[in-house]
Amino acid sequence: MDPAQLKKNFEEQIATTEKQITELEANLLKAKEYKLKLVGGLETLGLLENDSEQPPAPPAPETPAE
Repeated sequence: MDPAQLKKNFEEQIATTEKQITELEANLLKAKEYKLKLVGGLETLGLLENDSEQPPAPPAPETPAE
């Protein structure tokens, strides 16, 4: 391979790699957003479990009738 062909080959590889990096960064962002949604879902489930585990509030004391 002569230097001109090598240069062309390297430039094509760089362009391809830059495109792959852009796609991977976009996918990483989507994955991070999805993870945040899952964490939020777990937190919501935790709150719901805590609400259901708490005993019911005692009835309000009755005031004597006059």
